[in-house]
Amino acid sequence: MKLLNKTSLIIVTVALFIFFLGGIAFYKILQSIITKQIEHELVVQKHNIIGELNSFLHIENAYLITENKIRVENVPMDFHMEEIFKDTVLYDQRQEVYVPYRMLRFHTFINEKNYKISIFRSTLDAGTLTEQIIITMMHMIVAFILAMFFLNRYFFRKIWDDFFDSVNKVKNYNLRDDPELNLSFSEVEEFQMLNQVFDKLTERIHQDYVSLKEFTENASHEIQTPLSIMRAKIELLLQHPGYSEEQIALISALNESVNRLSNINKVLILLTRIENNQFPELSKVHMKERIIYHLDNFKEVIEAKQIKLNHSLETDIEVNVNTALADILIINLVKNAIRHNFDEGKIHIKLDSIGFEISNTGPKLDIPAEQLFNRFVRTQNTADSLGLGLSLVKKICELYDFDISYRFEDDLHKVIIRFPNK
Repeated sequence: MKLLNKTSLIIVTVALFIFFLGGIAFYKILQSIITKQIEHELVVQKHNIIGELNSFLHIENAYLITENKIRVENVPMDFHMEEIFKDTVLYDQRQEVYVPYRMLRFHTFINEKNYKISIFRSTLDAGTLTEQIIITMMHMIVAFILAMFFLNRYFFRKIWDDFFDSVNKVKNYNLRDDPELNLSFSEVEEFQMLNQVFDKLTERIHQDYVSLKEFTENASHEIQTPLSIMRAKIELLLQHPGYSEEQIALISALNESVNRLSNINKVLILLTRIENNQFPELSKVHMKERIIYHLDNFKEVIEAKQIKLNHSLETDIEVNVNTALADILIINLVKNAIRHNFDEGKIHIKLDSIGFEISNTGPKLDIPAEQLFNRFVRTQNTADSLGLGLSLVKKICELYDFDISYRFEDDLHKVIIRFPNK
């Protein structure tokens, strides 16, 4: 969930909770105020009624209707009761409904007689008024919450513009093209601190990148030179007569190890250059032509293993990549399909607008499929392999946003590459 939505949701939730509790408290307080006002009016009317009744000479049980309803009952002289307030309902014959009332009940002596008097004050109007006030308040609360929600989103965007601007610049940061982020100044202290952290971080990354690039270039030159000298010396040794077969075997093994080390060095340097995006030159590569060209180069090896090759290649498939890297990708995939195949096996290559797929027969993997594209991962059947071919292919795919995957279906090993947006 985005920060803006989460913040707005929290504010609205808290506001609803506060207004809910506040609404209950407001209703109770309003109800209490109205009740106290009614009771005050009842007490005032009580004193007025007692004064008026004292002027009568004789009173029997009576039910008077004035502004309020009054019930007067003659009770025994020993009857006594405390003054009480009580909520009740009376039946309205005209409207044929029960109406809520607040009642004051007390007793008093008038002309040496004891009377129980009940005064009824309708609370219907007060209840209606309370409802109208509550409904009005609810509308005001809803309008306030909505206004607060949208104002919060508006001001949030205004305040956080600097932050999102910095995030977008960091997201689109290209170390090779522009070593500096060029972040905008922010009036918000915390965002300015974050920008300073980003600046220091990218400065360190750029320094590390330059150091790594220099190391790669130096390593390529410094390691290849002694390896070339070693290979030349070994060739000179092999030309000398008088070696026994055991000595020749040792020298040949040494030559093979030097060649292997040289190849590993070249591939690792190539991987590093790809990771550092040091192949900026792009061109429209006609994939069918490059595949046919490299298959012709492997023709003798394919025939030697008596592998049956068939392919389905669409003509007008062009990919915007570096030509050298496209060749490396195709060569490694074809070489992998030949090396890990049976004699008299099969290879099928498919190319269309969706992507590129190469399938081959061969022994089942003795390693987990998810490790297939890792560096220096080899099966037991190919101990002489460097274990870098498919990792190199994966790096090239990552560079150009190709999707690469492996499946084993119908006794075929399938490496599938999907072009972007397909």
